[in-house]
Amino acid sequence: MPPRLRRRRHCAALAVGLFASTFAAAALAQSAGAAPATPIPVVTTPAKEPPPPIELATVPADQALPRVSVTDIALEGLDAEEATNARIAMTVARLTPKQRGDMSEARLQFLLRRIPAEVAKALEPFGWYSPAVDVRREPVADGVRIVVRVDPGEPVLVKSIDADISGEASEDRFVMRELPKIEPDVGERFVHVDYEAGKLRVDRKLAERGYFDAKRTENRVDVRRAAKSADIRLRWESGPRHKMGEARFGENHLRKGLLDPLVDWEPGDAYHRNKLTRLQTRIAQLDYFALIEVSPNDEEIDKALRVPIDITLTPAKRTAYSGAIRFGSDTGVGVRAAMNRRWVNTRGHKWAADLEWSQRRAALTTRYRVPSLRRLPGWWFGEVGYLSEDPVNALGYDRLGVSAGWQGRRDPFSLSARLVFAEERTRTSIRIFDGTDGRQTLLFPEVTAAYRRVDDPLQPDDSLQVTAALRGGLVESIERRSFVQAEIGAQWLHTISDAQLMIVRGDLATTSYDGNPNTLEFPVSLRYFAGGDRSIRGYGYREVGPRFGGDIIGGLHRVVVSAEYQYYFLDDWGAAFFVDAGDAFNSRSEFDVKVGVGIGARWRSPVGLVGVDVAQGLDDEAGGGTRLHISFGVGF
Repeated sequence: MPPRLRRRRHCAALAVGLFASTFAAAALAQSAGAAPATPIPVVTTPAKEPPPPIELATVPADQALPRVSVTDIALEGLDAEEATNARIAMTVARLTPKQRGDMSEARLQFLLRRIPAEVAKALEPFGWYSPAVDVRREPVADGVRIVVRVDPGEPVLVKSIDADISGEASEDRFVMRELPKIEPDVGERFVHVDYEAGKLRVDRKLAERGYFDAKRTENRVDVRRAAKSADIRLRWESGPRHKMGEARFGENHLRKGLLDPLVDWEPGDAYHRNKLTRLQTRIAQLDYFALIEVSPNDEEIDKALRVPIDITLTPAKRTAYSGAIRFGSDTGVGVRAAMNRRWVNTRGHKWAADLEWSQRRAALTTRYRVPSLRRLPGWWFGEVGYLSEDPVNALGYDRLGVSAGWQGRRDPFSLSARLVFAEERTRTSIRIFDGTDGRQTLLFPEVTAAYRRVDDPLQPDDSLQVTAALRGGLVESIERRSFVQAEIGAQWLHTISDAQLMIVRGDLATTSYDGNPNTLEFPVSLRYFAGGDRSIRGYGYREVGPRFGGDIIGGLHRVVVSAEYQYYFLDDWGAAFFVDAGDAFNSRSEFDVKVGVGIGARWRSPVGLVGVDVAQGLDDEAGGGTRLHISFGVGF
């Protein structure tokens, strides 16, 4: 063959070989799975001495290589998150088990030579810019095992952060105070995720406060590999701050203008997203609508930069019915049924009725409410109710009453005031003093206030509730008497760790009464008792208090404290250890602390916490003993 023809065929063979190699590399990348977390764009300055090139092994063209099966790929020297990203980055690890189980030796060698560069690139987002990667193959029974040993080396640390905002936001302290929070801080490892999160916090704060035209004008990170340092430079141009526009309620079933008092801004006020969130919460608390959307209309911003706020409302079902079978160790087995008419008319009036019956308690209540949305959103209400309680060893009573008043709520606070008129009859098997028939007429005003902070009503992790009540008025039986009562209670739940939490609660109540509490002149509904699931466990329901003739008649004062520790050995199952203490009494000299201790099981069910406790009351004379207590929820 002429020399010129031989040279042409040799060049053609080289061209075909290069094309085949390129095609093979592309096919490998396409056959792999999801891409790893990639480094952010940075300007890097390489070290003075770059690493030597990898030497490629040569194989004679006429020598066939055997097939190889890769049974395992082990990564050593990295934490879990870094190892996950490195594994995703390695082409050989992204192959399917079938592809790894049968490949040529040439292909395996090609993939192994890629690993150091792939792992090094995958570690850059974690601040490791100069790792040492050692790749070994170990023979095993069914093939080979790949071991990738990584020494991350020294991290790249942040040397300086230069972040600033120009425009109107430069005078907004709520935006500017986000700049010092940008992470990682000077001296810390340059982790890309933390850096991106810091930028996004500033972006969100700008949008939250109405700087809708804000943009980043500079976003630069200079990484010097040799010096192991990174310099961050960020710049924002905020543009002007927009203003709140008109609140525009969409078509709904209520009278026009009824919801307007819930809007707490005037057109032209500075824009803040929290105002939209508060409005949505207030509308939701009224329970008129199934779906509420409060959104800025950025397509109709006027020349004064006022942003109209559109409120879209979807009505809820007008009448809701509910029912349940209930059980508690305090009240026994029972049923409950309720009806809620969400709106009676276009003025937003509501009507509700509630029926409850159990072995030791029965109640029937109906309530009519009229919205009062100006100033503090709330309701004027009127209520008629019947309540009967018949504990095993304590005084019981039947009470029929009417009340009227007002209640309002603005999270996390609530307030109510009402006037109560009631007729009550005491249930007892004894006659305490001659001349008392156990009937009383009550008339008194009552004011209650509460603070409630809870992150999750069904399964709270951090919660605090404080309640206070003050009532006082007249009680007429044989004679007309007066009384004043004050109550305060608190419950605090704190999560110690993912598996541990503490619950601490306390209750203090006192009464001033100008009669004799050891007669039936004072109503049972106003007396204080202790004992039961949510009081002192190890004692029966309302079985702690002053006694007369074998019956617990209750006292004028009550003090109860409790501490409970819960440990969850599974996500939804745990154990509880608790101690309760307190007493109900008529005078300081009668105060005698009753203590109950015990253990229990806890289940975080889909509808709330379920507790089963075995408690031991330590005072036998006061009714203490071994008791089973079953409860639902934690009282928030």
